[in-house]
Amino acid sequence: MTKMSQLFEGKAAWLLSQCLPPETPLFIANSMPVRDVEFFWKPGNRRIRPWFNRGANGIDGTLSTALGIAHRNQSSVMLTGDLAFLHDSNGFLIKNKFVGHLTIILINNNGGGIFEMLPIAKFDPPFEEFFATPQDVNFSQLCLTYGVEHQLIESLQQLKQGLNPLPSQGIRVLELPTDRRKDASWRQNILSLMTTDFFISN
Repeated sequence: MTKMSQLFEGKAAWLLSQCLPPETPLFIANSMPVRDVEFFWKPGNRRIRPWFNRGANGIDGTLSTALGIAHRNQSSVMLTGDLAFLHDSNGFLIKNKFVGHLTIILINNNGGGIFEMLPIAKFDPPFEEFFATPQDVNFSQLCLTYGVEHQLIESLQQLKQGLNPLPSQGIRVLELPTDRRKDASWRQNILSLMTTDFFISN
C-alpha cells in the first residue's frame, strides 16, 4: 500500500473544515481524529454540525453512531482512524435499512496513532504489539463483504473532489493510508515549538 505523498493526518481535518457543504453533520471519532479537528480545523462560516462520543469507552459504537446521525438526515461525514472503525465495523449490518448517505474518511495508519505520542512508544517490545496493535486489514475487502463502496485516496485533490458535493444515498469509505510514526514525530516537533514560542512571547 503506497502512502499519499506528503500527507499529514491533520490535513484531513483541515480540508474538511474548508470543503464540506454548509451545515454538514460531521461525526468525529476518538483518539487522534478529534484532537486533529481541535488543532487544525480552520474557522469559517460553513456551520458544520460536529458530533462525537467522548469518555473512557468513547470508541464503542463509533460507526453505528455515525450511521444513526446520517439516517434520514442531510448527507453526513465521519472522520475516523482504523482501530475505532474496526471496533464497530458490524455497524454496517444496518446497511439495508439505512436511508441517506454517509461518507467515511478512514485514516489508516495501521494502529493506534495516539499511543505514538506517549513515552511508551520508545519501548518496543512491548509497544507495537500491545499498544499500537496494528491489524493489517484489507479495507477494500472488508467493505466488499458488506457491500459498501470503497475508494483508496491517493492525493489531497482527490479527497477534496470527493467531499463537495456529497452523494445523496449509500455508504462509502474513502481510505487515506498514512504513516503514524512520521505523523507523531511531526506533531511532537510542532507542539514543542508552539510551547516554546508561547513561553518566549509571554
